[in-house]
Amino acid sequence: SSAASAAGEACGRGLSYGDSWGYWPYDRIRDINNMIEQLPNYKDNYKEEEYNALMGEAHFLRAFYYFGIVKRYGGVPLVDKVMDPKAPADELQLPRSTEYDSWKFIYNDLKFAMENATSSKTELGRANRYAAAALMSRAMLYAGSIAKYSQYIATTGEAVDKGLMTMSEEYAEEFFQYSYDACKFLKEAGFTLHDGSDKEKNYLEVFLGENSADEDIFIKQYGPKTTTPWNTNLFHCWDAMVLPIGTNLSSSVGAAIQPSWELISLFELPAVTDEEGNPVRFDDPSEIWKNGMEPRCRANFFFSGMTESVSGTVIDVQAGVYTEYPGSAADGTEEVAGSVNDYTNTYRHRMAQPLQSKEIGGQTYRVSGAHGLAEGVGDEGYTYMGTFIRKYVDYNINPADRVLFGSSQSWKVFRYGEILCNWAEAAYELGLIRGDAALKQEAFEHVNELRARAGATRHEMVGAPADLGTEKYGFPIDENLQYIRDERARELCFENHRIFDLRRWRVADIMFQDGMYTHALLPYYVISEGKWIYLNEVNSHGRKVTFDKKWYYEQMPGGEISKNPNIIRNDGY
Repeated sequence: SSAASAAGEACGRGLSYGDSWGYWPYDRIRDINNMIEQLPNYKDNYKEEEYNALMGEAHFLRAFYYFGIVKRYGGVPLVDKVMDPKAPADELQLPRSTEYDSWKFIYNDLKFAMENATSSKTELGRANRYAAAALMSRAMLYAGSIAKYSQYIATTGEAVDKGLMTMSEEYAEEFFQYSYDACKFLKEAGFTLHDGSDKEKNYLEVFLGENSADEDIFIKQYGPKTTTPWNTNLFHCWDAMVLPIGTNLSSSVGAAIQPSWELISLFELPAVTDEEGNPVRFDDPSEIWKNGMEPRCRANFFFSGMTESVSGTVIDVQAGVYTEYPGSAADGTEEVAGSVNDYTNTYRHRMAQPLQSKEIGGQTYRVSGAHGLAEGVGDEGYTYMGTFIRKYVDYNINPADRVLFGSSQSWKVFRYGEILCNWAEAAYELGLIRGDAALKQEAFEHVNELRARAGATRHEMVGAPADLGTEKYGFPIDENLQYIRDERARELCFENHRIFDLRRWRVADIMFQDGMYTHALLPYYVISEGKWIYLNEVNSHGRKVTFDKKWYYEQMPGGEISKNPNIIRNDGY
């Protein structure tokens, strides 16, 4: 159960940012400390290998909990023993350790786990030395990034002065090396990508099977279900939340999370605008995914015209019709909610409900698709972004289980695909620090291993990369490193990495400066031409994404500060 709880943190428990509640699992840490202290009293009851495996698992779990805390707050109180609640207050009210010491605490726990936890791969839901190595690769990559890029966010105050927030750039190489070594350890342990000749089908299998023979390192398992969805051991709502409303699709909520163009556009796919900035004309909206789209992209998203295999339903998205489209793509995609302007008011027609028609110029035309876009249904049930999430959708499920708390497919806490992303980034960062061209080149070997499995075109490292970062962010990020980061977004989308990646790279405040609209990928029928176009409109609900610089570190939970005067508040709050 402790492994499941720790894995639950990886599934995204709470981004508190500036509020007074946060992730603070010291009750679980106390349980683990108690085990570490007490198990030696029973050592004679175990074979040495079994005893070492339990101690290694305990250290992994403690590191997992601390990773969840440190990546949010920076330096935290490091409790490595069971504390007596009757002890004097000054013994119980521990101060925060520095951020560097907190990351090193995680490193030491994971080093112990890698040396002592079991080497058996038979239980994917139990932590072994490979799960410890996977967390080492992830956590130390975070630490290296924070050390390298913290200098650029210009946060000042008591917490920074005392090393509780941010670290010196001199530590970046140390942490990137730890991450690199852990990745190499996993390769040498025999982990590989789950691969096959049908790249789309194969990528779907990565998330719907338990791939103990190749890619899976540590997973969170759900089910089995009993008589009703409310009486289960572990369950989740993924299928009901991401599929559209419809018979044998989602029966409740539906489309609560929808992909943005900002993500989709990172993949290989046909252009939707030409070199002059005009919308490309298609004979059918399905051409966008049938011709020239990488298989991994098709496996991550449902586009209009795709068949959802369980229900047999053809996904049907139509945002509306244009009587004619004489302008550029920019004319129909102005940066306001729903891209409403004089141009769209003149030529564009939409409907309030799905699958509705309208008489235009004396003829009746279908205006909205069965699964969107419809302006009168709110932001759930139907798409307002033009696509749906396909990744992790269970294609073996009983349609009756596509209800809230009806899904039981496993969550991949650590898989080798992430390890290759970590390895590529750590190798390139080390290559930059050391001026080592071989390490930089190695990074793209790992990138291209991912791209080969994805069915995407091989990408070669640029020998003299342009600086893409200084003008935009105020510090250098070369185009090779940006490509590695983009590959990470492609490979790991919807796996609870992106927001933490943008935070550790210290780019979120500029990306979302003054609030940033997200954009859709919406198919429209152009009546005068008998053709289809795709427009990257601002999403119709007009929600802006913002990020304040202080959010790189979250607020220390207010309740903990009130109980412990030695906990210094993070700067900016």
